[in-house]
Amino acid sequence: MIRKRIASGAVMLCTAWTLLACSNQAESQDVSSKIESNLQQIVNAPEVLTSSNPGDYIAANTDAYAQILDTGEEGLNVLIQQLDSSSNDGLKEWLMAQASTELLGERNSVENWQSGKDWLRQYKMKVE
Repeated sequence: MIRKRIASGAVMLCTAWTLLACSNQAESQDVSSKIESNLQQIVNAPEVLTSSNPGDYIAANTDAYAQILDTGEEGLNVLIQQLDSSSNDGLKEWLMAQASTELLGERNSVENWQSGKDWLRQYKMKVE
């Protein structure tokens, strides 16, 4: 009888862990999709497509940028991962770095940077 209860409890515990792991993975995918969607909206903003100032893109899409910032620590991890895996170093990467600096707040140790990849390189050097 006791063995049955222990086995039953172990099965319930394993089920709960599995559900939690699946939930966390789904949440991470949701954050990643949300960030990607908002980045695309900012990058493709028709009213500033000719601007060379990345700040103009943020100013024209404050809601989309705010939604990126609303992803918090989970979003920061996604942004750094996406920036690290990107083979480009353009507007999108600059936006990812800028959002990362804002999400880091006082923990951001990089003051002067020229591009998203430049920020990431300096950030990695100071974190490691």
